Amino acid sequence: MKTTITTTTIHVPHLIEDYIKDIIKFDRQEQVDFVITGDRKTPASAKVYCRELEKKYGISVQFMDVEDQERYLEKYSLLKGYLPWNCIQRRQVAILKAYEQGADIIVLIDDDNYIACEDYVGHHLHLGAEVTMPVVSSPTGWYNICEDLEERQGRKFYPRGYSWKDRIEEVKDSEWSEHKVRAVVNAGFWLGDPDIDAVTRLAAPIDVISYKRDHNYALGQGTYSPFNSQNTAIHRDIVPVYFLVPDIGRFDDIWSSYIVERLAWQMGDCVSYGQPLVKQVRNEHDYWVDAYSEEMGTKMTTDFCRWLREIELTEHSYLACGIELFEKLKRHIDRLSNDELPVKNRAYVNHVIDGHRVWFETMKNMNERK
Repeated sequence: MKTTITTTTIHVPHLIEDYIKDIIKFDRQEQVDFVITGDRKTPASAKVYCRELEKKYGISVQFMDVEDQERYLEKYSLLKGYLPWNCIQRRQVAILKAYEQGADIIVLIDDDNYIACEDYVGHHLHLGAEVTMPVVSSPTGWYNICEDLEERQGRKFYPRGYSWKDRIEEVKDSEWSEHKVRAVVNAGFWLGDPDIDAVTRLAAPIDVISYKRDHNYALGQGTYSPFNSQNTAIHRDIVPVYFLVPDIGRFDDIWSSYIVERLAWQMGDCVSYGQPLVKQVRNEHDYWVDAYSEEMGTKMTTDFCRWLREIELTEHSYLACGIELFEKLKRHIDRLSNDELPVKNRAYVNHVIDGHRVWFETMKNMNERK
């Protein structure tokens, strides 16, 4: 099982060294490498630092600067023309590169995710295999994964992108049972400053001090909760449908998670949560800017997830299912009147559809080259 850890950064990625030390401590260096994408703001010293790590530890730490990415994407011209600079979605290039280099598991971390557990990679290695674990299902179709985190002052909170309507209507009778499942995503949790929406941050800062469980668990078929693009591992099976659309604010990873969950239900797979843990020492943010960036996604998530749930799928591979899902989603929103779906909202959804079509074409292009 080859595992590639990916990130994008505008800084020198010093935190990578702690991941490498943990990898070596648990003798996983033969199975793990790194792919890191820079941006126009990233200092040249970042690439030098990664080369020094390679020499020091004997683990591949591939840093792709602007020129490297431009050259690499020449063969994927549609994606090259679509993906902007100076955005966190440059991580999509690292995902593509890792996938093309044969990674079975691709781990996504942010450059402010500090390792907070031992055997970090080992906690992700159940992906793609059938394993027995607890599975939670909810009669509402939603489960608040943050219930499993202990907040310093006992405050209740939800992950970024969780449907606001379903926060209000939450019920307590979730059902737990043991099942043999195949997870295609493993979403690790966060200590310290968790991944929550800007409105919550403005109202009541949250400080996570522990994960309440001693094991990972999965969401049952038909039960939603978002996962983000930090401290999250994806199996290569879902890479053809996992796309972080730029220019939709802070819901690129959130809506992508709901899309993956819907497709995983169709394929009989699931998403797991729990370990490994990171401590997020969050980069500087203006929460008011974040709140504005989350506005459209926040307003539309409940409807978007309902549309995904109602679309019937018939295909039997992730890529074919993804194409089918977006064709049917497009037909559905085109039937809605402007009263039902205002022009601004329609444009937002169409942008998500168009972005995924670019990614699907990129995947088909890659398959044709093999």
